[in-house]
Amino acid sequence: MNRSYREYCQAIVRKLAIYLAFFCLLFWVGFPVYYMLITSFMNSRELGAKPPNWIPTQPTIENYREVVMGETAIRGAHSSHGEFSRMMPALLNSAFVSVAVVFSNLIIGGMAAYAFSRFDFRLSRIVYLGVLMTRVLPALSLIVPLFIILRRLALINTLWALVLTYTIFILPLTIWILREYFDTLARDIEEMALIDGATRWQAFRMVVAPLAVPGLIAVGVMSFMEAWSEFFFALTLTNSLTYPPLLMSYRNLAQVNWNGLAAATTIGVLPPVTVAFVFQRYLVRGLSEGAVKG
Repeated sequence: MNRSYREYCQAIVRKLAIYLAFFCLLFWVGFPVYYMLITSFMNSRELGAKPPNWIPTQPTIENYREVVMGETAIRGAHSSHGEFSRMMPALLNSAFVSVAVVFSNLIIGGMAAYAFSRFDFRLSRIVYLGVLMTRVLPALSLIVPLFIILRRLALINTLWALVLTYTIFILPLTIWILREYFDTLARDIEEMALIDGATRWQAFRMVVAPLAVPGLIAVGVMSFMEAWSEFFFALTLTNSLTYPPLLMSYRNLAQVNWNGLAAATTIGVLPPVTVAFVFQRYLVRGLSEGAVKG
């Protein structure tokens, strides 16, 4: 009886510890998001109130209007030609770059991963590991040669510079995940297509690719999220053409418009969150059947 009671108490303690850790993690992750949302609906006077207001008493959409309409953050100094008029074009630029990176990664990374999975050519293992090792190189060590190359190609301060750079840095992750995913697919159906007269490209396009849709979607979502949130290259290779570096426009020597910054950040967070939510089922399945098994 005593042993059973002791085991019961230990089980209760373990459950309480798990729930406590869960709620601590939820608070750690969720509270900044919550505070960002309520700040975006506050005015500057309410934001500086003491004690702080955890729920807006006078909600306003003025901060979102500033972002959408392109007005400056300093009251009384409205200008359609200032930095804030670039917010919505920058949002579209981020969308273009992210979608272009998704397609380039799926096409190039998909074919490369298929080659590493199906063909055992000379030095294939070394080449594969070499591709993966490029992922660990710090971006700071490559910015100078990248800048020189892109300047000679006349791509500095263009969206294509970001598309090319992001593709290079995301490709190793894409190849790793898709290669492990292709390894989980049975080769029998593919070989039957080859016996029936299909070329290797036709077998890949009509047999392997449809079976690998969950893995392709998972890689596409991850590529989109990485390209959307990238800051360093967007700041150094362009004049803040995309959304993340342009958020710094809400800072100046005099003040920081926290309300406008919260509204702009909320708008910038919505696309990747929406993409991840829509493709959540494929994302979980693709990762669980691909890289996790590898």
